[in-house]
Amino acid sequence: MRLPRAVLWYVLAIGALAAVLLAQADFSVPVGRAGFWDALAALAALGIIAELFSLQLRVGTATSAVSFVPYLAAIQLVGPSWAMLIAGFTELFAEAVIRRKPLVKLVHNTSKEMISVYLAGLFYVLTGGSPSTIVFDIHVPGFVGATFIYFFFSNGATATAVALSTRTEMAEAWSQIVGKGLAQDLLSSSLAPLLAFLWIQTPWALLLVAVPLFLVRHALRVNLQVEQANRELLELMVKSIEARDTYTSGHSLRVARYAKAIARALGLSARELEQIETAALLHDVGKIYEEFAPILRKEAKLSGLERSLIRTHPIRSADLVKTISGLRGYVEKCVRAHHENFDGSGYPDGLAGEEIPVGARIIMVADTADAMMTDRPYRRALDYDAVVKELERCSGTQFDPAVVEAFRGSTAIRHLLEERQLVQAAVPADSQERFLSVARH
Repeated sequence: MRLPRAVLWYVLAIGALAAVLLAQADFSVPVGRAGFWDALAALAALGIIAELFSLQLRVGTATSAVSFVPYLAAIQLVGPSWAMLIAGFTELFAEAVIRRKPLVKLVHNTSKEMISVYLAGLFYVLTGGSPSTIVFDIHVPGFVGATFIYFFFSNGATATAVALSTRTEMAEAWSQIVGKGLAQDLLSSSLAPLLAFLWIQTPWALLLVAVPLFLVRHALRVNLQVEQANRELLELMVKSIEARDTYTSGHSLRVARYAKAIARALGLSARELEQIETAALLHDVGKIYEEFAPILRKEAKLSGLERSLIRTHPIRSADLVKTISGLRGYVEKCVRAHHENFDGSGYPDGLAGEEIPVGARIIMVADTADAMMTDRPYRRALDYDAVVKELERCSGTQFDPAVVEAFRGSTAIRHLLEERQLVQAAVPADSQERFLSVARH
């Protein structure tokens, strides 16, 4: 896949900055520093071992490892320049030999780690820290600041690369890269001073710290694998439902992506984004029941009885969702209320305004928008401008005005539509009303 030009320029800039820092770094060997070379070798070896236990993240091919622990320890033992060199060697070996990444990713990942470690080490020294392999004298404020600088630049550089290459918004890339692992990474970073202390007191005893370090990483790995397996099972179930109607194939996945983009535009928290995305994915899961199958396949106008039956699907969906303990509560409520209108005229409970969970209000807009932007046997898809116009027309009655505005103002929504190539000619006016009548039910 050809990378966008912006990514190539960005990687070139990161690589150039790393080269400049490397060229001006001080690699003099301290006189009388016992175990200096042994420390370099041990920290590099521990970094490579950590890379072997790296985790695959859910954003592109990004990975997460605990190699930052020996890097932060190196800052305290051998200083920023040598710590940068250790990071560079470790990352270069890991990217080229272990993961066999292409040149662009090899340059980016190696360079951003070198820069992150050097800047963190420079902060440590400038704030009073004194690196030594002889005396353990950690400068706590300097180390805390160095740790945050390392994570900010390292994660920020990765998030920027992902955002540029996948057209993902920076906030989303940052959220998915840092995710639930940030607290654990910050906690793990506290092992760096212990590594430095053990090396000074009993050389090579620092390898003992690797045991709890990798046990923690293994626990996170198992947790991520379980989450991924659960997500894949949910998506499989949704696909099995949509297989009944070829014209709605991929609908729930698209609605989930739109809903997440809208939620982000509204400034909701990362936790809410995750819950709303899950609710959007499962909003129609109740249609898996056999009584809905004939209705889903029917192309003609629904009868009164059929319309009443299809209106029960939010309840059936919510009942299915709450069988999963982790989805009870907010996700379940959003699924149940995704056909509630803002003015109270919706179903199944006649909720209005703020009574409707914000996630449900978001799903209502995302669901309707995707229906309008999808080709059907009896009409072509509406284009983006026509969809926005219709959403605005029903703003305050069917839809929450704030959610409509977030949809209209979201650049992520536009990018998603470009991926699907949905910007088409508007549907003739005489066929719009018939379609919208069907879409709303």
